[in-house]
Amino acid sequence: MNQANKFFTNKHYQPFSEETAPILIAWHLQTPENAGHLLRLAANVGCRLVLFVKNEEEATFKTAKMKYVAAQAAEKVKWNYCLPDEVEQLVPSDYSFIALETSPGSSNLYRVKLPAKMALMVGSERSGIPLGVNFRNQQNVHIPMHGAVKSMNVSHAASVCLFEWVRQWGEML
Repeated sequence: MNQANKFFTNKHYQPFSEETAPILIAWHLQTPENAGHLLRLAANVGCRLVLFVKNEEEATFKTAKMKYVAAQAAEKVKWNYCLPDEVEQLVPSDYSFIALETSPGSSNLYRVKLPAKMALMVGSERSGIPLGVNFRNQQNVHIPMHGAVKSMNVSHAASVCLFEWVRQWGEML
């Protein structure tokens, strides 16, 4: 048993209920490694679902590569591919969409109250969330960047936002 597993044998954090656990939506990812990292993150946080949004002409990832990076997480969280026009149907109607995007009009992540039932959207490594994506109760947020580099890897950015959600809601749900 490694040190992390030993530590967590004595620390018991209650998993989120299926009704309140976050949903992670990744638009047009380019690499299976990033998809695998997102699956691992989703299993760490306790997401109820991960959606990988791709157009019909986009190739799906080689599952072996994605699962290699995700390790056991690939079996612990529900995930699937979907088309852009299926996203809203796959997210329960009582969830609010949060677009993590550096866009005009976005709010500082640390100054907003994230919704208790959050569907977090992250975008492609190259172009972010496609223009025109706008769902019910959608709010656009960004991570403030104080350093010289103004972008993050998609899985790192998703981590910051999901753990901010856990900080805000972890003890209440």
